[in-house]
Amino acid sequence: MTFTDTDKLKALAIVNVFETSLPFGDYAACVLLNDGAGLSYGINQFTHRSGSLLEVAVRYLKNGGRIGRGVIEESLPLLKSNSRRSIRGLAANQRFVMALKAAARTREMRLAQNEIASEKYLLPAIEACESSRFALPLTLAVIYDSINHGSWERFAIG
Repeated sequence: MTFTDTDKLKALAIVNVFETSLPFGDYAACVLLNDGAGLSYGINQFTHRSGSLLEVAVRYLKNGGRIGRGVIEESLPLLKSNSRRSIRGLAANQRFVMALKAAARTREMRLAQNEIASEKYLLPAIEACESSRFALPLTLAVIYDSINHGSWERFAIG
């Protein structure tokens, strides 16, 4: 049993509508979360505290991204730190926020976000569904969203 590409798109669209109001997400979405997670960016709300924003930034650079490259590169030391000071400092850095928003228009950043979202959230959600014999796109959406927000382990079956 496996999910078709259409099933995956349905699941992603369900989650994206709730998170960004757009069925295919907003690659440039960048907001400061008040829960200590710092900046939340892109189609999957990649956050500073979780380390997923760092992964997206590194992948963007690896993909050859050029827009905002210098600002993103100089921000890597802060992204690597989960200290309260680093999270607050980077969230207040408007050059970094603007670099992320500008980079979101590029193929390299969209690819980076899609790759990290797939590796960190979608593939584990598919594995969890298949191991529990769940076959509906709605179930995939729920598990995908739960993994994305870090709550899947709290209520996972088996």
